[in-house]
Amino acid sequence: MIMKVKNIKNIGLAVLVGGTLLSCKSDENSPGMEYMPDMYRSAAVEGYWDYAEVRGKYDEDAEMLIRDKFSFVPPAGTIPYAGTDAGKEDMPYEHGAPVNADKTHGLYGMRQDTAGYANAANDKNPIPYSDEVLKEGKVLFESFCIHCHGEKGAGDGPVPSTGKYPPPPAYNGPLKDLPAGQIFYSITYGKNAMGSHASQLNKEERWKLVYYVQKLQGKDPGTANEPANQEVNEVNPEG
Repeated sequence: MIMKVKNIKNIGLAVLVGGTLLSCKSDENSPGMEYMPDMYRSAAVEGYWDYAEVRGKYDEDAEMLIRDKFSFVPPAGTIPYAGTDAGKEDMPYEHGAPVNADKTHGLYGMRQDTAGYANAANDKNPIPYSDEVLKEGKVLFESFCIHCHGEKGAGDGPVPSTGKYPPPPAYNGPLKDLPAGQIFYSITYGKNAMGSHASQLNKEERWKLVYYVQKLQGKDPGTANEPANQEVNEVNPEG
């Protein structure tokens, strides 16, 4: 029994000494042998970490992964740039959220504008119209709007049909003359019982969706892109 205990001690000492020797490297910045590094060094791609260069060793595959597959969070207040080479254009939005939108629609910390909705009537759709754009708008409508507005925009979707929620006005009824800019504004910030869709649809997608809503209004989206030319003097950009 004593011999077995001694053998176990000797084996443990040998492992300890061997591990110590193996961990000794000429690189003074090296931590040596790491025991189960995946327990504390995440294998997942994480933000704000340079995977292309680790301990002075450049990894081209890692750099391409970051460039092609990964995006960093943009600084607050910046305007996304789509690039003119892709046929897209910048679409900054100057109208603030409705006053008290933080209380009615949960849009906290956003600039508020007392005349934003009225001024939005003058906005022109910056996306060039085409049949393909209209098809994309239809897909977006069927994904994000049809459950309330219904297939034809009559306000008879499955959600209000339950009787628990008020139906939205019909596009070919009370909303048939709603300008493109105000449609976009409503999608962006929400209107009445409808919440904001800005987190689900980017600006380009919202403008494409506007074209399809205009079709449901009974308009020709290809020619119904002129602003309403309303003049509104009361503006409070700071809210």
